[in-house]
Amino acid sequence: MKKIILLFFLLLPLVGLCQEAMTPVVIDGDEVSYLTKEGKVIAKGNVKMAYKEVELYCQEAKFDANTNIADIVGDVKIVRGQTVLYGKDIIYDFNTYNAKAKNIRIQDPPIYGVTEKGSKIGKEKYILEDGYVTTCDLTEPHYRLVSKHITVYPEEKVVGRNMILKIGKVPVFYLPYVSQSLKDESFIMNVVPGDDKEWGTFVLTRWRYTASLRNRGNIFTDWYDRRGLGLGVTHKSTNDKIGHALLKYYRIEDYLYKQEERYALFSQHPSRQGIPAKRLEDDRYKAQFSYEWDSPELPLSIKAEFHKFSDVNFMKDFFELEYETDPSPLSYILTKYSFAGSSFSLLMQKRVNRFFSDVEYLPQLEHNFYSQVLGLSRFYLQSDNKIGNLNNTSANSGEGSDAFRIHSHNVLDHVNNIKWLNVNPFVGYYTTFYSRNGTGQDNILRLVPEFGVNLSTKLYKYIRPKNLNILGEEIDLMRHIVTPELEYKYIREPIYSRSRSTFSFDNEDSVSRTNDIVFTLKNKWQAKNSQRTWDFIYFSPAVTYQIDPEGNESRFTSITTNFEIYPKKGVSLTSDLSYSIDTKRITGFNTDLSYEKKMKVMEAGEEVEKTKYLFVYGHRYSRQSSTQGTMDFTYQLTPKLQVKTYTLYEYNTEDFRDQQYKIRTDLHCWWMDLGVRLNRRSEGSKDFTIWVEFTLKAFPDISFSIDQSREGAKKSYR
Repeated sequence: MKKIILLFFLLLPLVGLCQEAMTPVVIDGDEVSYLTKEGKVIAKGNVKMAYKEVELYCQEAKFDANTNIADIVGDVKIVRGQTVLYGKDIIYDFNTYNAKAKNIRIQDPPIYGVTEKGSKIGKEKYILEDGYVTTCDLTEPHYRLVSKHITVYPEEKVVGRNMILKIGKVPVFYLPYVSQSLKDESFIMNVVPGDDKEWGTFVLTRWRYTASLRNRGNIFTDWYDRRGLGLGVTHKSTNDKIGHALLKYYRIEDYLYKQEERYALFSQHPSRQGIPAKRLEDDRYKAQFSYEWDSPELPLSIKAEFHKFSDVNFMKDFFELEYETDPSPLSYILTKYSFAGSSFSLLMQKRVNRFFSDVEYLPQLEHNFYSQVLGLSRFYLQSDNKIGNLNNTSANSGEGSDAFRIHSHNVLDHVNNIKWLNVNPFVGYYTTFYSRNGTGQDNILRLVPEFGVNLSTKLYKYIRPKNLNILGEEIDLMRHIVTPELEYKYIREPIYSRSRSTFSFDNEDSVSRTNDIVFTLKNKWQAKNSQRTWDFIYFSPAVTYQIDPEGNESRFTSITTNFEIYPKKGVSLTSDLSYSIDTKRITGFNTDLSYEKKMKVMEAGEEVEKTKYLFVYGHRYSRQSSTQGTMDFTYQLTPKLQVKTYTLYEYNTEDFRDQQYKIRTDLHCWWMDLGVRLNRRSEGSKDFTIWVEFTLKAFPDISFSIDQSREGAKKSYR
């Protein structure tokens, strides 16, 4: 007959043996024997022992109430939170949570640890001796990290020294130190082998390290058959008191840039033939630093960036994605102090790389007075004022056009409603002083007045469609919101303009004559059904009418439109278009079409939604430069096999600039990606790259990859 001991302290002979504040151990078993004189209990058959947040399951246990220690013979299971420990012949101390056991297996998803001998220290520490850890939940895992001493901190991290990565039972890599956070989805190591026309056979390796919770980074060891060995580090430091910093350094002694390889270099990159020899050194590198700090006590912030490159083509050759995002990053320090309605900022910007053309601010002080109401009136004032030394430098030259500049832009506007009409007239003034200009004049003062008015209103209409079903999405109610807007703006032609003088530091120097009327008709359709309410259609056409332009009659000059439609979940179409009435040509057109199909699958006994297939098409048209079409397509062929493609087609040259094809295979605890890429470089040559990448499911956040595609169509030209 099953017997239960609910509370040991209810047994009078044991009360004196327990500490006064001791929490009782609750024991449940098929057979329970009480040894009152010894202060012990023996439980057999389906034994469960519960103490605070710990539950212990076994078949036979001997518990000593004098010491609060349990001696368990045979198999045992200890559960605390999401951490489960399986073992054999365990001695468990309920006071300290310490335990010693044989044949230990720890389950702390996504980490699983196994050892023949180990121990548990307190609540937050497990020691594995001559064991391994893995994210594979199989009895014989596909891979494991083996070490003589591994420490597992449940739900926190895994730490080990002199670890060996084994695929199956085959040693593959040696890792002197591993500290893997269980809260971070980046794995300790990432290896990408492949073959590329420029690099040859390559192996790109990232080793992740964690010095502390606030200091972590990556060490890069990249081997290129044709280029050499690249070494680098990325270190990130986060601290709410002193700020956040990111340091990047990478260096390679490039075989292709050696003196004896000039013929191969110029054959591969004809455009570099005219570069002086002193700018073709084989010691190539990048050094980058960024810093951000927001004072926890004052409305003060600091932001800084530093970018130094060995040559103009280094980023293009080895960090193409970063290069395409920002080909010539700026180096600066920006300090900002905010007040209730205004702010001061100090900008120091200096050219670091001689081969770039940069504008230097040495320095520039700016005061922004945000739009604020004046007293109890409906008048609002905003002001932007800048003063500084500026220098516009030319690439590969020490020459530049420099001047001391004081710039001020002030706007006074009035907000009023005349019944259903919103009226917003405004008047402003640009005042700019230059110490000199490029034509030899000194002390130039540019005064430019502006004024205008904005008129707008809003109209609503509700529509109840009958039996309206679009792509399977029912629509019961629609609301149409119409917002017509009319804006008139006049800016007088400056006496000194960028076209007449060499003032070309930034946008403050580009003020030009404006006498335009812009009419915009904003339309929004909101849809509603029993499940949700969403923005269904947005359409905003605008036309510009230019009044009496210099040397011409007043006329309509351009038309622009923005269109978005979201008929159902997973389906969207967005586009914008600009049309020149003067030339009767489309000057720009961009569109993105996206369609995603979801499917329901069972994972770990739960039904979850996953993408069955995703199609994204993007089109970019610019009459002056390029017309491009991009297509991303992802399809889940089987539960364990996915294909993904990305193509970029240039219509002007009738050629694919970039093609990428990737197959992802589910290897239980890994994803294996096999990819190929064919892309055309600026020199006209085509490169073929093939790579293999393994990604742990438990740690999918791996940012380092040869794969250059992005989710969705491109928003700008590459």
